[in-house]
Amino acid sequence: MIVFFDGHRGLCVLQHILGHPDFHVISVVTPVSFDASLLTAPKASSNFAHLRLDDVNSPSSVELLRTYCPDVFLIAGFRSIFDAQLLLLPVLGTLNLHAGRLPQYRGGSPLNWQLINGEVFAGLTVIRVDAGIDTGPIMAETNFPIGARDTIAHLHKKANELFPALTVVALTKLLSKYSYGQPQSEIGAQYWHQRTDADGYLDFARMTAVEVDRVVRAITRPYNGAFSLSNNTKVRLYTTEIPPFCLRGVSGRVCWISRRGPYIVCSDKAVLVTEYRAEDQPDFKLTHGQRLE
Repeated sequence: MIVFFDGHRGLCVLQHILGHPDFHVISVVTPVSFDASLLTAPKASSNFAHLRLDDVNSPSSVELLRTYCPDVFLIAGFRSIFDAQLLLLPVLGTLNLHAGRLPQYRGGSPLNWQLINGEVFAGLTVIRVDAGIDTGPIMAETNFPIGARDTIAHLHKKANELFPALTVVALTKLLSKYSYGQPQSEIGAQYWHQRTDADGYLDFARMTAVEVDRVVRAITRPYNGAFSLSNNTKVRLYTTEIPPFCLRGVSGRVCWISRRGPYIVCSDKAVLVTEYRAEDQPDFKLTHGQRLE
């Protein structure tokens, strides 16, 4: 008996395990703000209860979930940290899908951080939840290469392709009591905070062209996009390139060369911006000599 906690990331996983003969999903828990229409297709193929709970740790939520007599809680993108009383409910334990290599990428926004940090591979992990944050035993893990021009959309797509099979491996181990998982080492363990929109600010005086390009690719659509400021207006950058030549000068300066641009000078050299927009200014253009702050 599985209770599935879904925060949008898990729809592909939910659909996959609903069709698996060894698993029975009795309930899907989502935040109150979740678009219920996204569960229409999965629900048509399986009879499960849809519970919309924002505070899963409240006494009423705990008592409601207790009535389902769960064997396993399965968390896929549901952001709440589960209290000890909640973790005691499932007989066999709680599994969490974490889109980062562990223990190096504990915490929030792991896919974004792996791209920002220039990792060559992105890790995916299914862990057995304990009292810590992303510290539990590893039940299944894999990785995939990050392409030189991959964006966060590419990483999400690949993660969504790999997580369903990875989850089956972890569930099979847990339900068969075949394995309690591989304990994590504390050597090299790091926590990363959940990113907010403010973290997308591009400090051209401090950041190199490569660093700017990584941040742009890491928080482009479906996120809000990286940004700088022009007269207190946010200018969002969605795609950039590293040009084959070195253009240097005052950081933040906008340049056009032979009618090609805009280039923006970073701490070491310029990046070429190929898609951008200014908030609330649909006709905004970056012009030669302008400076972003």
